[in-house]
Amino acid sequence: MSDPRQIILNLNPMPGGFSAGGWRTGERPPEYYASIDHFAEIAQIAERGKFDGFFLADFASWSAEGVHRPPRFLDPVVVLSYLSARTSHIGLIATASTSYNTPYNLARRLMSLDHVSNGRFGWNFVVTAGDDAARNFSLAAAPPKEARYARAREFVDVVLALWASWDQDALIADVDSGVYVDAAKVHAVDFAGEHFRIPGPLVTGRSPQGAPILVQAGGSPMGTKLAARYAHAVFTVQNDIDISRAYRRELRDRVAEQGRDPDTVKLLPGVVTVVGRTAEEAQERAAYLTNLVPLDVRLGSLAHQLQLPLDALSRDIDGELPWDLVPPDAIVGHDHRATLLKSARDRSLTIRQLIDQPSSTHLNVTGSPEQIADTLQHWFETDAADGFNIMPAELPKGVSDFVDLVVPILQRRGLFKREYSNVTLRDRYAGQAEHA
Repeated sequence: MSDPRQIILNLNPMPGGFSAGGWRTGERPPEYYASIDHFAEIAQIAERGKFDGFFLADFASWSAEGVHRPPRFLDPVVVLSYLSARTSHIGLIATASTSYNTPYNLARRLMSLDHVSNGRFGWNFVVTAGDDAARNFSLAAAPPKEARYARAREFVDVVLALWASWDQDALIADVDSGVYVDAAKVHAVDFAGEHFRIPGPLVTGRSPQGAPILVQAGGSPMGTKLAARYAHAVFTVQNDIDISRAYRRELRDRVAEQGRDPDTVKLLPGVVTVVGRTAEEAQERAAYLTNLVPLDVRLGSLAHQLQLPLDALSRDIDGELPWDLVPPDAIVGHDHRATLLKSARDRSLTIRQLIDQPSSTHLNVTGSPEQIADTLQHWFETDAADGFNIMPAELPKGVSDFVDLVVPILQRRGLFKREYSNVTLRDRYAGQAEHA
């Protein structure tokens, strides 16, 4: 019999925490949240809690909205290279764009990180949107969405071919013959496509895990199709259990259409957590963190996420969104904007309600350890999720609270592992058996 299906947990940190007020609690010096020591501390705490992965997002342009919180200004690959030496088991997942990289250089950088981490690496491939990012790479504007996704498909195909250009046993290091690499087991890829012409092979040998796992975070129909073709895990924005359950079914159907086993692709919604020893303590902490963020900053953030004028939101924050300014197609898909709009519409949320919670888009879970464990268990056991990207509202306190108070409950219920048993990240994801 296969092992029982268990929850996958990744830590998806923002410096200081998901709340823009997390860095203002006084629990650490403000400058600490921009340091590599911050990343190292929270990664080690997550590893103590047996988290499967440490997930780092990335951005290709600066936004003035970020002046009120510690920026994510370090390259994820560099950060995770450092963390590979400061951790032993937790997976390391870096975001890198298919729009503004070249396949050969990126394939080598990512494979190098996989080697130095002994097979613990995963690549979150993103199709970067936005004209600001495009201008940083000498373009006047971002290419059309269809063109970015076409490039992404070809880009990933090239990277996978390069990663496979060395056989697993190509490195022989035979002292007697003086042959270190068996040339017959290193192969050209001879890739010729619309965007790339690359002969190969890669100069870096085969991954300790065969190939790094692929993660995808796009929620549009095109993003879902891309994920179905390549991804082993999908980081999704979901705050409604029924919609998440339906999206998981849709994703699995798309995976099967690609000729892949749906059980090999895991859906991981983001969950913003505030843990208290009691529900009352958690609610008080959440309100405290919210109040550390000025009202105008919260309104500005909401306007940025919704792509709506700030003055339209500021007129009546106890009223609903100005729906006359929202294009109908903005509610299509599972990205941040669409999820937020659907949630606000379906629950008739006021603007104040949207800005008074730690996240206006992701699932917010604020409560006692038992309440948080109950919520995760319910989503997991009713097939709305295969696991979660945990996004504590404050760091490092939030991940310590989760590890010390929530993880033991999940372990006692048989929902989460007590020890690491798989060495590579690929084995760890594959080791989560599905329902029979």
